[in-house]
Amino acid sequence: MHLLRLITLLTLLIYSGSVLKSQVSLTLPALEDSLLSVSRKIQSSGDDSVKQVLNQLFRQTLRNAIGLPGSFTYRFDSLKKLAKLTSPDKSFRIYNWNLPLRDGSNRYFCFLQFQEGDRDGTTSMLELDDCSDTITDPEHRTLSFASWFGALYYKIIPEKTTSGTLYTLLGWQGINGSQMQKIIEVVEFNQLKLPVFGKKVFGKFKDGENKRVIFRYSSLASMAVKYDDQFILTSRKWNVTKKTYDESRSKTRMIVCDRLVALEQNEVSNPLLVPAGDIWDGFIFKNGQWNFIEGVDARNN
Repeated sequence: MHLLRLITLLTLLIYSGSVLKSQVSLTLPALEDSLLSVSRKIQSSGDDSVKQVLNQLFRQTLRNAIGLPGSFTYRFDSLKKLAKLTSPDKSFRIYNWNLPLRDGSNRYFCFLQFQEGDRDGTTSMLELDDCSDTITDPEHRTLSFASWFGALYYKIIPEKTTSGTLYTLLGWQGINGSQMQKIIEVVEFNQLKLPVFGKKVFGKFKDGENKRVIFRYSSLASMAVKYDDQFILTSRKWNVTKKTYDESRSKTRMIVCDRLVALEQNEVSNPLLVPAGDIWDGFIFKNGQWNFIEGVDARNN
């Protein structure tokens, strides 16, 4: 079995080298076809070593594709496992994917692509290095592209601040076969256009010292962390005649998340958490801070 695996890996390495050599002058559609083919091989493989070799080929092929003019707006529609997120201000794009392993863990990969403002569509790119399995106390750490807390992102929220634009990323992370995480990550770009992840902007959440928010929950459940319009209570006054409260609400954009509760009340240490099902909390951005609000009425109308 070990010899068969070695032969398979050697065959893949030879195949990868020939594929990369043939990609020198390919177009975006051709590279997308190559990426799709490799992606399917990764999904069908049950061997982590094979997956990792194929993933290296996927990374290099994607790097070649991102380097071509027009890639910033190219849709890559066939690549369903690849997240493609463009910031609303069109300043950067995220290419993001995960590699699931047999033990239930995941490795995360990400390219950031930046518009250079040239008419010929010139862009630059930066690859993030996933260090999530070695980062201690990630809720309170400021991180760089070389020490990224890997995740699979699904939303970019830009907010203007006095120091520039703060981008908030919503993401998912599969830890193992029994636990998952939803992450609220903030990132700013310095003068060298390098990302700085993590900032103390989560006012009123826990002790107010968090630089990112991480919700860990059971893989048996599904937790929602989303950004949309919600109505919040702005005033509440007792009506003597009606013998009820008159309430006023206003619509605002906010991050809304399920409240997590222990699945078993007797689990004191490291309890298994799941969404309560009918209780929501939220974050509203104001004065450069994501202010935490308990008990949001999560309705869109």
